[in-house]
Amino acid sequence: MKLHLGCGQRYLSGYINIDFPLAEHSVQHQTVADIHADILAVSYPAGSIEEVRLHHVFEHFTRPVACALISAWRIWLKPRGRLHIEVPDLSRMAAVLLNPFTSIRRKAVAERHLFGSHEARWAAHYEGYSAGMLSALMNTFEFEVSAIRRNSWRGTHNVEVLATKSESEWNNKELAGAAERYLQNYLVDNSESEQKLLETWMGIYHEQFMRSTSSAA
Repeated sequence: MKLHLGCGQRYLSGYINIDFPLAEHSVQHQTVADIHADILAVSYPAGSIEEVRLHHVFEHFTRPVACALISAWRIWLKPRGRLHIEVPDLSRMAAVLLNPFTSIRRKAVAERHLFGSHEARWAAHYEGYSAGMLSALMNTFEFEVSAIRRNSWRGTHNVEVLATKSESEWNNKELAGAAERYLQNYLVDNSESEQKLLETWMGIYHEQFMRSTSSAA
């Protein structure tokens, strides 16, 4: 079983295509999804999935939620299962924004690509990823990056990272430890207020992780 999460209008044959119900969309007037659901609420049994695939969806999650989802997907995936994520390329889009010769319109399109289209509650981006940052996130959870691909569409730039789950099986404590180590990179220092921020992030992580692993036992 292979999952295409947040499929939008793109139907992938051989995958279970999952997306919001049509009523949640403001521009899209047709649906190709096999299952209508909030992908933050879906859960699958441990070791039951061959591949988890997302195109321009992962950037819609906050950092602690993203860590929780990767932890959950690691549980869902079979040994050597695959994770395939495509996001806007932060590095290349930043180059467009910083180029003094870029037109205002191109800069506006670049900002939309990085921060979202803003026509619905879900149409905002919480995080930006370069190939290196996305690969580092996957490596933190022992996914072996097998390929990095770049593509462009109508003046926007994207990066795809394909990775494979390592043979080792982690328990919930080990997954949470990996998430905490990754999120610590975003602390500006070790002050009490920053440690409280990390504690709050981990609370968000645990809440989403439990939600995404309710069927993983």
